[in-house]
Amino acid sequence: MVAAVKGLDIRYTGWRLDQGDFDVLVQALHMKARHLEKPSGTYLRFKVKTFLKAIGRQSGKSGREWLKDCLRRLTATAVEINVRFSHRYTDETFTYAGSLVDEFYYNDREQTYFLRINPKLAALFDAGWTQLQWRQRLHLKTNLAKWLHGFYASHREPYPIKVATLKHLCGSECGRLVDYRRNLRSAMAELVKVGAIEAWKIDKEDKVHVRKI
Repeated sequence: MVAAVKGLDIRYTGWRLDQGDFDVLVQALHMKARHLEKPSGTYLRFKVKTFLKAIGRQSGKSGREWLKDCLRRLTATAVEINVRFSHRYTDETFTYAGSLVDEFYYNDREQTYFLRINPKLAALFDAGWTQLQWRQRLHLKTNLAKWLHGFYASHREPYPIKVATLKHLCGSECGRLVDYRRNLRSAMAELVKVGAIEAWKIDKEDKVHVRKI
């Protein structure tokens, strides 16, 4: 079970993913949505060097192997999303389950991928992400800042949330809350710097308040 906000349950099976894996997934979705590389039927075609450069990675041998490992992990996944809606007299739950990446082919000589992304996921991404948000993410340095960027991008008007709750939601491995709070301050400063949020503060109840631009 993946930590999520009230009313939303996310069940995940597969490799443990990190923000680097998410960079790869979002870049592929971004390219597919904007047709930045020529599609071939249901497949997205791209050169390794172009792809790695777009996410700020080196395109040498280690970078190529890293990318293939990321795509392996993204292919060997299953995500189930349950959304609960409360009505006056009853509750309803809607469920979607599917993989992140369906499959890929790789031509080693041409260093070219043919990637088939879950079309349902691609449609959700196209409805929720913008080019501005993607450019902001590319300038973020820390994994926590990247996670916070994605988290607050999904909130039109962010509500106050406790530092401990954010720590739980992002899956932080910081042993002490004080260490996480210090990292959180640095990450929030990154978000302000790239223009993702306008301002933030932690109040006396240890709740994080965020004001978006």
